[in-house]
Amino acid sequence: MKPFLIIAAAFLAVASLRAQTNITVATDGSGQFKSVQAAIMSVPSGSATDPVIIHIKPGVYHELIYVQREKAWFRLIGDDPTNTILTFGLYASMTNLDGKPLGTFKTPSTTIDADNFTAENITFANSAGPVGQALAIRVDGDRAAFRNCRFLGWQDTILINRGRQYFDNCYIEGHVDFIFGAATAWFEKCHIHCLRDGYITAASTPQDAAYGYVFSHCTIDGKPGVKTFLGRPWRLYASVKYLNCDMSDVVRPAGWFDWNKPQAHETALYAEFNSTGPGGNPTNRVDWSTQLTAAEAKKITVDKVLGGDGWVPTASFYATCQNIQYGEADGQKLLLDAHIPDGEGKFPVAIIIHGGGWSSGDKETDIVPVFAPFATNFTWFTVAYRLAPTNRWPACFNDVQNAIRWVKAHAVEYKGDSGRIALMGYSAGGHLVCFAATQAKEDTRVQAIVAMAPPTDVAGEAQSRGTLDKWTSMRNLVGHTNLDTETLEILHRIAPSDHVSPGLPPFLLIQGSADKTVPYPETVKFQSILQATNVPCDFITITNAQHAIADWSKFDPTWQTKLMAWLDDKLAEK
Repeated sequence: MKPFLIIAAAFLAVASLRAQTNITVATDGSGQFKSVQAAIMSVPSGSATDPVIIHIKPGVYHELIYVQREKAWFRLIGDDPTNTILTFGLYASMTNLDGKPLGTFKTPSTTIDADNFTAENITFANSAGPVGQALAIRVDGDRAAFRNCRFLGWQDTILINRGRQYFDNCYIEGHVDFIFGAATAWFEKCHIHCLRDGYITAASTPQDAAYGYVFSHCTIDGKPGVKTFLGRPWRLYASVKYLNCDMSDVVRPAGWFDWNKPQAHETALYAEFNSTGPGGNPTNRVDWSTQLTAAEAKKITVDKVLGGDGWVPTASFYATCQNIQYGEADGQKLLLDAHIPDGEGKFPVAIIIHGGGWSSGDKETDIVPVFAPFATNFTWFTVAYRLAPTNRWPACFNDVQNAIRWVKAHAVEYKGDSGRIALMGYSAGGHLVCFAATQAKEDTRVQAIVAMAPPTDVAGEAQSRGTLDKWTSMRNLVGHTNLDTETLEILHRIAPSDHVSPGLPPFLLIQGSADKTVPYPETVKFQSILQATNVPCDFITITNAQHAIADWSKFDPTWQTKLMAWLDDKLAEK
């Protein structure tokens, strides 16, 4: 072969490889692959700047999945964990070709050996049933993150063998030691479901490890009549902490079991803080466990437990550019993340403002996980803003305005169309986007507003409460405790419902009808105010859903599709 042909062939091979770092798997043959494992094997590895993204379409994939050690920076992304299922059926007592039992560690349906692995909207299952040890997943790689995933098994569902792992809004079920291993792991807002009497955790934390497992704001329940322990020590230095978790009566009053290892009373570190529910009563806990103080619990953060080398486990699986500075205030850099879609621009743009009661949350939470899988043809930016009470009103609003100005000036650099921008917010972020719309000048005006569960009549809500004593987030925002004339004037000044005027861009309001955090009738009233002022306003009601946006698809699996159809209509090229 002539030299220039060799060079050309090599160039085409590299180009082909790069083109395949965004792959689709579908059982019906509509993607590049029908097999998840075949897709994994098609690319040697990814990188921080060019991760391998494998989109898995709905279906049940009966196959053993193995992400090899060298296949770093792989992302498996599904649309919905209830119908995107990776499963197999090996179990420990099953015999191999030599007639010997497989053993526990050769049973996982999915094995992750590589570092920097992420998964979202996928079910990892072992279909063997209650036949003893049968792993749904084994994780040996460092810096693995799972968001909105389900893990289904019985005994030994999840083996987190080493490294650091982050589980966010996941569902995990089993009955004996169904979360076990030596890793350091953080479980945020996960649902732990116990199928039979047993033990939730069996940690084997190394003696020199600073942390083992931390469960934060999780829910523990089970089938009727089931009783479980929070954990037992597989190894003597097992470390497990439950922070702000709600525990049904499935949790035994003693809480913890020593596995007949009395020496573990001196070595294991089992602790709780603010456990609630019938199973959270600390009165009868074993005396060798610990009830943490508020000061002690406050020191246990996801960054402290999992960080240390620059890993931000809460970072978006979808953002392609992170921590871009859009401004500075009071010596603090103001940052946003961006997603640049594949293909030629210009794409419509979404600016995302997170919720969290104006005093918590971050740019990677709430909207991003439910919006990003559907917004593949959007350039989007998700914004961090200054939080109360450190920064009172109008700091957060000023930051949102500055972010809008920055996006309008820089959208083209990210393949975005500055003339087709939607401003989207959830909860407190919904308040901010609605208020921004009512106050917009030419440099902050956008083409569409999407407000999800937005508090719009904050003055009226405060009056209905009769006090700010129990509305901590509003008290933190405005710095007032008494609901006097001055405070009400402030609340009226920052209430979007008080500032609606003709000429505003079209609005889409989305809310659950059973929302107890932001009253649903308040949003219905806001729609009426907009329409009475001739501002176009549509409303997606999610029947019986409450405030948590992560749960909305359980009540209406089509709401994101409806949202995208509305955005496509309002931001269509003219």
